Amino acid sequence: MLTNLVRRLAPCGSDSGSVCPSRRYCHGPRQTCHQRYPFHNLLHMPHDILPIAVNDTTQHCILGTAGHIDHGKTSLVKALTGIDAYRLPEEKRRGMTIELGFAEMHIGHVQFGVVDVPGHERFVKTMVAGATGIDVALLVVAADDSVMPQTREHVEILHLLGITQGVVAVTKIDTVESDMVEMVVEEVRELLAGSPLAEAPICPVSSITDEGIDTLRQTLVEVAGHAKRDHHPSPFRMCIDRVFTVPGRGTVVTGSVIRGMVSAGDALEVWPCGDTCRVRSLQAHGASFDMLEQGRRAAINLSGIDREALQRGSELATPGYLEPIRLVDVKLTYLSSNPKPLKSTQIVRMGIGTTELAVRAVLLKEKQLVPGQAGYAQLRSGQAFVATYGQRFILRDETASRTIGGGVVLRMSARRQRASVEDNIAALTALETGDDTERIAQVLREYRFTKPADLHVCARTAVALEQLSTNYQQLKADGRWIPIPTSQVRATPGAIDDLCIRLTRWLKRYHDRHGDEPGRATDAVIGWLGRLSRPSLAKPLFDLFVKRKAVKPFGRFTCLPEFAPTLSKADEQHLMALIGEMQRGGFQPPALSALAIAKTVDRKRIEKLATLAVAMGDLKKIEAKIFLHTESEQALRNTVSRLIQTHESVTIAQVREALNSSRKFVVPFMEYLDRIGFTKRTGDARILVDQTEPRP
Repeated sequence: MLTNLVRRLAPCGSDSGSVCPSRRYCHGPRQTCHQRYPFHNLLHMPHDILPIAVNDTTQHCILGTAGHIDHGKTSLVKALTGIDAYRLPEEKRRGMTIELGFAEMHIGHVQFGVVDVPGHERFVKTMVAGATGIDVALLVVAADDSVMPQTREHVEILHLLGITQGVVAVTKIDTVESDMVEMVVEEVRELLAGSPLAEAPICPVSSITDEGIDTLRQTLVEVAGHAKRDHHPSPFRMCIDRVFTVPGRGTVVTGSVIRGMVSAGDALEVWPCGDTCRVRSLQAHGASFDMLEQGRRAAINLSGIDREALQRGSELATPGYLEPIRLVDVKLTYLSSNPKPLKSTQIVRMGIGTTELAVRAVLLKEKQLVPGQAGYAQLRSGQAFVATYGQRFILRDETASRTIGGGVVLRMSARRQRASVEDNIAALTALETGDDTERIAQVLREYRFTKPADLHVCARTAVALEQLSTNYQQLKADGRWIPIPTSQVRATPGAIDDLCIRLTRWLKRYHDRHGDEPGRATDAVIGWLGRLSRPSLAKPLFDLFVKRKAVKPFGRFTCLPEFAPTLSKADEQHLMALIGEMQRGGFQPPALSALAIAKTVDRKRIEKLATLAVAMGDLKKIEAKIFLHTESEQALRNTVSRLIQTHESVTIAQVREALNSSRKFVVPFMEYLDRIGFTKRTGDARILVDQTEPRP
């Protein structure tokens, strides 16, 4: 933490060569100030604010204004802080906030970073960007105007963004009678009834006479005491709301630190582009710092990145924490003030962080949401963005003319959901209502058989990095993250169950299409499991599913237990007779149609019995109509191997003579050995696959 760190004075804004108006602390010309403070007017702070000492007891809090246009938000900020938050010449000329304005205020043990937002309906997008990361809302309602359309919309936005701490300032009380002030206070109470700000204190004030300003300051300190958040050093995250270039210093970005802390020299990632950069230096309201933490306004001088890669809506984060996405699963709330329902797949605009983008809202269960209803949905974007678990967002209609709803992020998705609706609802419900351990279990289930990086788990669960190991131990103790036999990998029971369900469905489809076959080749089943998990886990998982009796091996085949072949006594006798005839046939095996049982058993039944004999390992299928007894097949290998070792290679004629068979059988025999990789053809001869080239 910072101790006894005294704020530097920001450079003055007077004309070149004139004396700095902050005569109490700076007596030189503007040029001297500019040389001493190269981040000239970085956050547009004035220079007549007393230096402040920051110590371990200081609470940092982001205070954001809200309210209708011309209700005196910027004037109130100036009355509270002495700072004119207008930054643009047009704002000063028109007396209307167009862009975000910034100020600071230190009262007692609380240091406020103030964000002044526009109130005009055309700038709601900017208002949402400014509201990102605020701890306390300052809702401004003019006594001569009372509650107006943007008052209502801003209150809805604050509610949707999850801001629960706030103060209401009824401004311009010097322009109306006291009865009017009381009436406005009552209308504000009615507006806030039922919302998280229902109990927010209301302070009548005048920015002209300063009446009530001291009371408002004290009230803000009291409310800020209820807005304390857990602070964790890592990971760091900041949504960028301004980007500009300082001559001689390079690119500077500003924003509210919404998580973690950042220090000079840190490497950071810029999202959603994924570029990396380094922190050259830090400032907050004109003062230089070695480190800034959550709850602070920050100006960060970056190196190693092009100015074009940065814009409002970009984010800075600890490397490895965020990742770009285009799909996000959410709990969506559709405002009761909407005139008509929200249909599934409807195009809307999402404000998240400091960015706004078009998304398609695909409802998970309902075909539409009626006004006032909430439900699960997947928001699909055509452009990449970043989000974390629990992050709030705003939805506006397709033309961005009105706020229609918002919600909270539950899951960042890499692809469109393929699971059943019921499974998805169960997973999202667990993410929404579960504790830290439950959320981690859901994330591990999504990663299946690969342990995710700790920073990714933090992003997907909002669990502190230093808490993860404890949660992992709890999952192991509860049997909710178990080792896979004969491997070092752990997986959740849900991930194993999901794979088992997919395996049984896959085999069921095969059984339905190939009813006469005993199942899929076991090698094919193991290969399939390796593709859906990891190659090294395929055999352990197969053995686990066999142990669970989810599948049943049948010779070299695998089937579902309910599809395991069953034979009548007559078929058992026919099968034994078939195997016996093939064994007696040796290297001149009879065709299936020439078997003795062919006189009483139909062709298809005999073919099925032959397939079962292959599955049980009694026969080898040489080609479509030729089967060889297993003992004969082994004798074939031995004979061919001996001949090649003696003669260095072997021909069809040599094999035919050694086996006392005919070319009709020997040619398919040798093609079979080539096919299984036992021999290799070179011209008219064969050699063993593991044999070197024949000697000359």
